[in-house]
Amino acid sequence: MYQYKKNHFNDCKYVCWEDVIKKINHEYLNNTHKLVSNNKELPLFVLHNNYYPPTIQSAYTEVKKEYNIEELHIYLSFAKGSSTFGRHRDTMDVIIVQSIGNMSYTFDDGSEVIMNPGDSLFIPKGVYHNPIVFEPRVTLSFSW
Repeated sequence: MYQYKKNHFNDCKYVCWEDVIKKINHEYLNNTHKLVSNNKELPLFVLHNNYYPPTIQSAYTEVKKEYNIEELHIYLSFAKGSSTFGRHRDTMDVIIVQSIGNMSYTFDDGSEVIMNPGDSLFIPKGVYHNPIVFEPRVTLSFSW
């Protein structure tokens, strides 16, 4: 199943909004961002090019050093109840690291993990999970 580690990554806690805004701008100018939205909820931004402003680069380097991971997607929401991908499963193993704000993940076995900045969550491929946004947040999703 999944593995949760509280306060696992220190540098990931220090990603700043200024660098997140720089990343959004870069992704927008290069048309590499995704926007997920339904008519009733605020959108989810998915950022996934290889441009990493300083605090994001530090977070990426910290996780890559431990897990030798190449791929980083950043999930960004501006309010409680923002859009997500809903209950889904990934086609690859992922390590979720909370960077800004808090959120939770629920699993089909009825368990829930509440993520705070610096916490990590390993989710094996094929495991269904449902992200729930509590507040403005930045979540880093790493995969191989």
